[in-house]
Amino acid sequence: MNRQEELAVGRRLLGHIDGRTTDLAEAMFRNRVSAYSCRERAALERDRLFRERPVFMGLSTRLPRSGDYLTEDVAGMPVLMTRGADGEVRAFANICRHRGAPVAHGCGNARAFVCPYHGWTYDGAGKLLGTTDKVGFAGIDLSSHGLVRLPVAERHGLMFVRPKPIGAGESGAIDIDADLGALVPDLAALKLDTYPIFSADRVAPRINWKFAIDTFLEGYHIPHLHRKTIAPYFIGNVGTFDGAGLHGRMCVARTSIDTVRPVAEGERNYRPHVISIYQLFPNTILIWQVDHIEIWRAFPDRDDASRCDVEMTIYKPQDSDRPDAYWEKNRDIAIRTVMEEDFPLGERMQIGFESGATEEVIYGRNEPSLVHFHTSIRNALGVAA
Repeated sequence: MNRQEELAVGRRLLGHIDGRTTDLAEAMFRNRVSAYSCRERAALERDRLFRERPVFMGLSTRLPRSGDYLTEDVAGMPVLMTRGADGEVRAFANICRHRGAPVAHGCGNARAFVCPYHGWTYDGAGKLLGTTDKVGFAGIDLSSHGLVRLPVAERHGLMFVRPKPIGAGESGAIDIDADLGALVPDLAALKLDTYPIFSADRVAPRINWKFAIDTFLEGYHIPHLHRKTIAPYFIGNVGTFDGAGLHGRMCVARTSIDTVRPVAEGERNYRPHVISIYQLFPNTILIWQVDHIEIWRAFPDRDDASRCDVEMTIYKPQDSDRPDAYWEKNRDIAIRTVMEEDFPLGERMQIGFESGATEEVIYGRNEPSLVHFHTSIRNALGVAA
């Protein structure tokens, strides 16, 4: 965030600490547990939230060089992202036009993609370069059998894809600034294109994908669930929240924030004492952790509403001279806190959702980011509950 916003957020946090308050939602929010367990609801979310909208795919530094690529299954769409010789990021359905096999796997650098099934070859721009068995495919129009293009955007060091093929007459461009709205100045100020990736971890907890996001959207639980890990470093149940369309930003204070009090208001440096948590709708949490970026993405299972796939990535500053052991320690803290405390409890909660014993969960006014997230989901789905 810029300097003016930093000071404003810092003042709000100190005011809450002094008043033993926090930002509040207008009202409590009741959410039916079927939102976490209903197969029909899950199918609607996959179609409306993950196929019709741009989905965050990572920082630009995941594809730093010409020829770099990554692959991912996004809610049932196999995606291939590439960076071309012209520096542009492109996205395709990772599906060979011959028999449907994936043409790439994992991530890496390649000048061309060769289908492992029958050897059809595509360039980094998705063009079909040639087939094997020229006689068997004599007369095929190579130009009309390239990889199917997907809309893509790269702005402010972030990459997005809409996992739905470009329709007739569509340009394939995504106006991501219009989508991000009021978050744009914050994200631009972070200079995310200067953070190369350090690590990536994936887990498949038995929880609905929304619970994986819920985990990060309130500090109410920190003094209780995380008392042995991060609780000593943060002031629980105190935070600011600002919505930005379907997205949002929550800021929480470290216990060290009190050290700014002797400094004149206009000269205070809040940045080392405030963690900014950006919720990029629908499924991404981007956390500015003072000296690095931590990102969590949750994807729904294709068939089971009670399962998801979660990726956690850590990006370090490109000019940092800290040893890898330092970043490994930060990775370990994130894993121990979320994967060993939040998610295991979430798996037991998921069982409770599916038991039929209760019909709803309640988000308090002191959990405005949660209220906003689930209100945004309902709005995007066009459902009342």
